[in-house]
This record gives sequence, C-alpha cells and structure tokens, in this order.
Amino acid sequence: MANQLASNPLMLDGSSLNTVLIKTMMDIEHFEWAGYSGTSDSVVLADKIGNVVWRATAASDKEEVRSGKVNSINGLQELTHSSGYVLVYLK
Repeated sequence: MANQLASNPLMLDGSSLNTVLIKTMMDIEHFEWAGYSGTSDSVVLADKIGNVVWRATAASDKEEVRSGKVNSINGLQELTHSSGYVLVYLK
C-alpha cells in the first residue's frame, strides 16, 4: 500500500515517516486510524514544522480510532505510525 494524497479522504500508510507530505494549508474535518495490529500501536501526526496535531493509541475495544474536529493546519507529516492506515478527511 502507498500513501494516497490525491483524493478525499487522503490515506496515509506510514511509509513516509518524518517527511512533509503536504506543504500547504489544509482544512481538515477529522482523522481516522484503522487496521492497527495491537494495543501498543500508535500514530502521531504533525504540521509541516513538527507541531503535533493528533496523537492516538490503538483501542482494543474498537476497530478504529477517530479524532475530534481538526480545522486548519499548515502542512502534514507522520511522526509515528506503527501499523494500519490513517484517513484524513478534508472539508
């Protein structure tokens, strides 16, 4: 699987850690993380300069972890991504 950055939602697979994937302002509705393999797995997303915008730990009682409303961020990168995929829903 590879990152899918050309459609809504964007899909991130963890293959480009610490690389700025989007370099411009983006309006985000929310994030969803699914397909993780264990309860110790985690995801950390940041803006282009490294400010954390979402941090999640796998939940044993759910098939996915969902963020609250996100709003605008300046760029996007993955700092940590243990397993599964993250969907980025744009406004």
